[in-house]
Amino acid sequence: MFYEDAIPQGFSQTFLDSLTRFDATICVITHSPHPTIPTFSPQEPHMIQTIINWLQRTVLET
Repeated sequence: MFYEDAIPQGFSQTFLDSLTRFDATICVITHSPHPTIPTFSPQEPHMIQTIINWLQRTVLET
């Protein structure tokens, strides 16, 4: 899981594209969605529970 500092500057596209090469459960907490990496908004009121639910679904699928 990757999360920006309190002053978000955005993840570089190169960094995000590099993450797609890993065969792992990876998500990003950011304001900008990515086409292939699961992203979660830092403004999501139930973000932690939403991520836990996503992790549970992801782990159960593998």
